[in-house]
Amino acid sequence: MPNKKRQPYALNQSPLFKVSSRRRLATLLKLELDELENLANGTGLYKEWDEPKPKGGTRHIENPIRPLKKLQARIATLLGRIEAPAFLFCPVKRRSYVDNAAAHRRNSMIHTLDIGNYFQSTKPNRVHWFYRNVMQCSPDVAALLTKISTYNDHLPTGSPLSPILSYFSHMAMWARIVELVQTTNCTITVYIDDVTISGSNVPAGLLWKVRQVIHSNGLRYHKEKHYHDKPAEITGTIVNNGKVLLPNRRHKALYDLRQKLQTASSDEKDELKIKIKGHEGSRTQITKAN
Repeated sequence: MPNKKRQPYALNQSPLFKVSSRRRLATLLKLELDELENLANGTGLYKEWDEPKPKGGTRHIENPIRPLKKLQARIATLLGRIEAPAFLFCPVKRRSYVDNAAAHRRNSMIHTLDIGNYFQSTKPNRVHWFYRNVMQCSPDVAALLTKISTYNDHLPTGSPLSPILSYFSHMAMWARIVELVQTTNCTITVYIDDVTISGSNVPAGLLWKVRQVIHSNGLRYHKEKHYHDKPAEITGTIVNNGKVLLPNRRHKALYDLRQKLQTASSDEKDELKIKIKGHEGSRTQITKAN
């Protein structure tokens, strides 16, 4: 028989909720206690390098060693099963960047901004607050989970746990922002560090309050863009006239890849076909959203 899809559960139904001993935590995470503590307190647990960004500059990667990454992924899976709020689109299963954009396609005024250096700005005290105060773990368990989850005084950029934990670490901030947005009958979505607010009118006063909440929580915003009755770019898609569209640059990229495929060597063809399939999949996904 096919496996049934796991249903999301309430936060207080999570296996991580109210874990009261490190030994119980180790059992939950399928490790011996000494293994768990070594992965929390050991040295040489990360490899670091700078990776070029497509649009210029570099991104610093902090990649955990395989056993630690596997452990972080287990925790991420448990947190990912907690029922997500409607405004959060990533990292949430069965919600995509296309769904995120589609939530705004009927609105004439759209405002976007990014949280700058979101993972690096999420400090251990915020992570500990989540494990201790929200998940209600015992002090020693919350401290151990915080060590497993952070590196060099922040959430690491290469950890599979950082995307979902960045939300939970700031969930009080997001709840306040959503409350502000909803009082103006606007729509808000969050895709990790990308924030989109839209409506028939997005009041300047609302945007000012949202910026203040972000700033008061030790975060910074940048890349603000405002669209009114014109095509808007949201999480790598174009929203225009009630539809979600593939950006022209993505059409061009697909065309260029197909052209390269015609003259590629046999060694290059497999990689090109994988890239083409990815672009075609995105196009299909966007088409279905309309």
